[in-house]
Amino acid sequence: MSRVFDRQAFDRVFEERIVRGRFNEVPEYYPRYRSRYVALMKLYAELAGPPPVDMLDIGGGQCATLATALWGDRAVMADVGGKNYDYLNSQGVRTVEWNLCSDVVPFDSEFDMLMFSEVIEHLPLPGHVVLERLRRALRPGGIIICTTPNFYRLRNVVYTAIGKRIYDNFRMPTDKGLGHVIEYSRDHLLWQFQEAGFEDIQISHRQFHHQPHKLHFRLLSMIGYPLFLVPRFRDVLVVTARAPGVKAGATGTPATAATGQT
Repeated sequence: MSRVFDRQAFDRVFEERIVRGRFNEVPEYYPRYRSRYVALMKLYAELAGPPPVDMLDIGGGQCATLATALWGDRAVMADVGGKNYDYLNSQGVRTVEWNLCSDVVPFDSEFDMLMFSEVIEHLPLPGHVVLERLRRALRPGGIIICTTPNFYRLRNVVYTAIGKRIYDNFRMPTDKGLGHVIEYSRDHLLWQFQEAGFEDIQISHRQFHHQPHKLHFRLLSMIGYPLFLVPRFRDVLVVTARAPGVKAGATGTPATAATGQT
């Protein structure tokens, strides 16, 4: 059976299990950023191949919940801890504690798909170190989907012009959450994936059409919206890449380029 992204089914599951679910963010966060989840799960459906597959979601577990509910995938969520573990387990998502800043890797070639959305910018380590650990969790030919803010996004251009700080303090992780300690440009992120040993790396600049939470960001977005026609100024980098070694029956279709795209 081929994998189909059904927008009506997505909207129903998103409302029932994500917006009304128990996750780390406030419930209002999810309707505001629905467009990002739509884009991510459409891309996931294109690359994952026929269900079910084994998938790993690094972070809050929303993508794992959606993949389980929409396609019956065997999903695991890994994070450093949180209040949402019981809820995820009730949704059929297995939970595992994994601190990506430690040397311990709890998985070895176990997953076909890996979702790594809005996480790498919070980690005070060279990106390739973390990505190499994630690559080890993938089976040969397994696919990672990564999203992260674009360093050259319009918001950062304005912040630089007015002398406002872009990053939070770069520090070793503690029991407190880390903010954005680094943001990547396309070329910088491409190098990190290459150094980590990934292949068929594709990077695109994307603008998801949502309204920022803070008023001054909403005004900036509206005023500068024509600039989003220029890929360099868009908010988000979306990466797909493949672990080396395509095994027989591997999911997805190999990409034809290894240097990314806009």
